[in-house]
Amino acid sequence: MSHALHHALEPSAEYNVDLTVTAGRWPDGLTGNVFVIGPSQPTAVDFMFAGPGLLTHVDLETRHWRTKRVVTPDLALLGGLSRALPPAELAGLTAGGRPSLTNVSPHFFGDRLLLTGLSQRPVEFDPATLEFKTFLGGVSEYPEVVAHPLFPGVRTAAHPVEDLDDSCMWWCNTNLRPRGLSTSDMEGPMWVVRWDGHGDVETWHVPGAHLTQGVHEMTVTQDYVIFTEIGFQPEPGTVAGRGRTKPHLPFTDIYLVAKRDLTVARRGRSVPVTHARVPRESFHHFADYRQDGDDVTMYLAHSNGWDLNYALTDADSVWGTGSGLAKGLHGFVSAPVDASPVGRYVIDGRTGEVRDSRVFLDAERHWATLLYGRDMRRPGLERGRYLWQSYWGCDTEMLATRIVEMYRDHPYRVVPVDQLPSREIPSSLVCIDLETMTEQSAWSFPAGTTSESPVFVPDPAGGPGWAVIFVHYSDRTELQVFDALSLGAGPVAVATAEGLKLSVQFHSAYLPSIRLRDTGYERSFAADLGDGWRDFSPSARGVISKVLEQYG
Repeated sequence: MSHALHHALEPSAEYNVDLTVTAGRWPDGLTGNVFVIGPSQPTAVDFMFAGPGLLTHVDLETRHWRTKRVVTPDLALLGGLSRALPPAELAGLTAGGRPSLTNVSPHFFGDRLLLTGLSQRPVEFDPATLEFKTFLGGVSEYPEVVAHPLFPGVRTAAHPVEDLDDSCMWWCNTNLRPRGLSTSDMEGPMWVVRWDGHGDVETWHVPGAHLTQGVHEMTVTQDYVIFTEIGFQPEPGTVAGRGRTKPHLPFTDIYLVAKRDLTVARRGRSVPVTHARVPRESFHHFADYRQDGDDVTMYLAHSNGWDLNYALTDADSVWGTGSGLAKGLHGFVSAPVDASPVGRYVIDGRTGEVRDSRVFLDAERHWATLLYGRDMRRPGLERGRYLWQSYWGCDTEMLATRIVEMYRDHPYRVVPVDQLPSREIPSSLVCIDLETMTEQSAWSFPAGTTSESPVFVPDPAGGPGWAVIFVHYSDRTELQVFDALSLGAGPVAVATAEGLKLSVQFHSAYLPSIRLRDTGYERSFAADLGDGWRDFSPSARGVISKVLEQYG
């Protein structure tokens, strides 16, 4: 049977089912809600990231599973216009626009569910009904906007962060543009964004942050709001991950903005920033909220040669054999071409000096880091002891020759190109002791399977809790439960339902309880669009009017 990843781009489906325990025993006290999201398949441009969101909610107590397509006003507009207009008119209206796909990650602000996507505003959804509520911040509240009559572009980080003390969320507003007439280089400004859940977003300009690749995730400590530049090389001359010419930059730039400078008086103005740099590119990171003086302790999951902005095509070949790729991989990303460390760095927040660094890695097992799982209760966020890190591993049939050559000379390469794996490195889940940066326990999944990002679920009785993770086989998806500090014993429970099979997913999150309430927060989608659409054809105006009646 072929690898699960070779089937990850098969058509997505919605589900409303009850899970059956197929192995082990469902733990007493395992309650709360797990969410996972990813892009629905197939996509119009044959690139796995380009599908509208597919959101799954699992009630751990009742073991009820619901998967539903994410629908925002942007997607309602796009769908309606696609059905009503001839192709030429549709292409003219949508050219240059980037609808909000909302397919990357679930986040929570208290018990409010926020969904995110690549380079778009966060969106609030109802955690019970999985229905759209509002975009966060009107278009006019952001300083950097790519103008478009239907899809005004507001670029933000896909992973905002909640502040433990300040009762707010932090994210950013960026806008990378081609550098002059270059078809391979981009650059752009960055603004800090603060949102208290009720009023307008607040922004501050950070001219000292020189972005060329973008910001994917943010973190926060008691004194600093922190951004890292993602290892994700955009090229204005490429389309949908094809035609790439440049590798990611082989390091991570870290920018620390002091909260003391993010005042009401300076809102809308420039603020200073501290810059630090560490080896190897990264996707995800977090920091201990509590500091030791000015020292900030950060943890970075390094991508290290895993190029997520490259779409596999018929022209690609498998490294070492020259054979063509499996049919199901067209539009997928290449396998990582090096092992993936997790680094801990102690950084002086005032000077940017990296005062200490340690790296966690087993080069024979740790390939393709996904989003981590953490204890999201206050003590764990202030100074966490454990991290649950999942890895996709490395399917050698997905090692693309072009990507291997692109990263052959990576200055921080762990595994030399001539020692790349000749057989599969399986997907795995590892509990990392953050005090010692050593393995506390670990589990490798069966060959041919792959796991997604885990969540930590606390035990109300005070026990060590559980790590819950979605695991894909070529023909099904399972929910597996592990004792959080005994991963090596294997799953204590496995549950699935007949015919249950998710397409590729990305990130997950845990919410202890769901309650229905009206926060009173809403932003006008009609105001975001303005009145330019009234000059469109009668057919287009009809579609837009109906969408505004529902979402305006």
